[in-house]
Amino acid sequence: MKTRMHSVLLVVISFIVAVNTAQAGEGALYAAEAPDGAAFVRVVNADASGSLVQAEIGGKVIKEVEPLAASPYIYLPAGTYQLEVAGQSTPMTMKKGEFYTAVVLDSGETKVLKDVAFDNPRKALLSFYNLTDDGGVSLKTADGKVAVIDPVDSLDVANREINAVKIALGAFHSGEALAKSAQISLQRGKVFSVFAIDVGGSPRLVVAENRVDTSV
Repeated sequence: MKTRMHSVLLVVISFIVAVNTAQAGEGALYAAEAPDGAAFVRVVNADASGSLVQAEIGGKVIKEVEPLAASPYIYLPAGTYQLEVAGQSTPMTMKKGEFYTAVVLDSGETKVLKDVAFDNPRKALLSFYNLTDDGGVSLKTADGKVAVIDPVDSLDVANREINAVKIALGAFHSGEALAKSAQISLQRGKVFSVFAIDVGGSPRLVVAENRVDTSV
């Protein structure tokens, strides 16, 4: 009898540990190990011609960012900084608990966009960045039948919470498909960024799951 009770107890403990681990993973969306009051920044390389060797801000370094890719976020104390990347210096004022994406365009110019914090473990967050020259680019299902995010101005971002789902997406302008993604799996409690980027006059959709690198 004692052996059976012991086995049942082990099963219960294992279940509790599994649940707590899953909850911790959901709660660790952005800043599991970052200190209170931190601000977050990442770099997106919107230039298809080459990698960014590094970006420097507040004494921290974001190492090589490949073409058409996003770095993880790093954290810094809230404050005013100079972001040094691609031979350009861009001033940034970052507030505590807020997130920023610094987009390095193919012109070498850096555009800073403010992201949203997200802590809903029951939904996924989809962020759509229109990095094309065209205003009014919307995000839909790849077949164009279902609107996901309403038209977004050039060099701007919009967001939408969405149920967990496997979906292929498309960027559309005036009803015309500009680019489509492969199927992606949107998971609860996570944030996915979709970037519409001009590459030689032919837009592409780039999808990245948002992450924080607390080792930097």
